[in-house]
Amino acid sequence: MSKSKMIVRTKFIDRACHWTVVICFFLVALSGISFFFPTLQWLTQTFGTPQMGRILHPFFGIAIFVALMFMFVRFVHHNIPDKKDIPWLLNIVEVLKGNEHKSGGCR
Repeated sequence: MSKSKMIVRTKFIDRACHWTVVICFFLVALSGISFFFPTLQWLTQTFGTPQMGRILHPFFGIAIFVALMFMFVRFVHHNIPDKKDIPWLLNIVEVLKGNEHKSGGCR
């Protein structure tokens, strides 16, 4: 194989932030569901003790919030409409019919 330039779809910081949210979400869900359903109290043993689960639960929630705000700041500029979106929006009926290529001006 020839040495070719590697195509990077997403930057490491974006992947790390995404996986931080995923892991923290499952940890919050794991600790939260054991608080909500007392029969699942054994799930808090994954944190060591039930008390440690109660202590860590809000910190994982804060980590999710911070990571989501970081992702929002990094990606919000991609979601702001610009002049190139007007032809697409004017032909939204064609887009909804599945004929997006007829809408013109699509990237």
